[in-house]
Amino acid sequence: MWKKNRIATLLLSLYFIISIIEIVAEFFEDKTLLWLSKPLLIPILIAFYIKKSKRINNVFIAALFFSWVANIIFIEKKFNFIIAGSIFFLIYKIIIIYLVNSKVKFPNIYPALIGALPFVFLYVVISFFTFPIMGKNIYIFLIHGFFSVVLGAISLGNYFLLPNKPNFNLFVSSMLFAITQFLFVLNYYSENTGLYHSLSMILYVFGQLLLVKFMFLTEKYKSKYEIVNYLKEPTNS
Repeated sequence: MWKKNRIATLLLSLYFIISIIEIVAEFFEDKTLLWLSKPLLIPILIAFYIKKSKRINNVFIAALFFSWVANIIFIEKKFNFIIAGSIFFLIYKIIIIYLVNSKVKFPNIYPALIGALPFVFLYVVISFFTFPIMGKNIYIFLIHGFFSVVLGAISLGNYFLLPNKPNFNLFVSSMLFAITQFLFVLNYYSENTGLYHSLSMILYVFGQLLLVKFMFLTEKYKSKYEIVNYLKEPTNS
């Protein structure tokens, strides 16, 4: 057990080291360094998850795979590559929603509506600024927005009902991913594109890690019923 935890700690440290290198590469727009660092990030996170997890979820690993493909495609900043990467990241997001919905109880209509509001506002703003850029391809980002709102309704709605560690990690992760898309749009209105790319990557790194932490907190429960009972238990930490 000690050896397993030590390896997991080393993998987590490596994840942060590669993340820092990748963020620096984004800031300075160093494509060579991006190709050396970005493809390593998700595989290291998957290895960390597998090593530390007590109950490996293959659906979650599949979701991370699609996120990894999207990351590699996003290295090329050309428009067609951005569209292709967005499609793979959309698949990742849909799988995550499926996975989350299988682990937590979807809130009733009122917490869900409240939970959706900040995400709806954010994506309305994003859509307003994105439309002149994307033109007919705006539908891809609208679809992204829809599924982000759904995930936001689940995560924030559940956190309103049960403000505990699993729901907090899920909510913050969802919000970080939503903000990355807002930064993506701001990138088109700024001369310093490296700044927004690096900020997006910082949020992405922590968003993924919080999602993994959510998986660790909920993985030992087999059904929604067990998860709901677990989430209702008071925590001292």
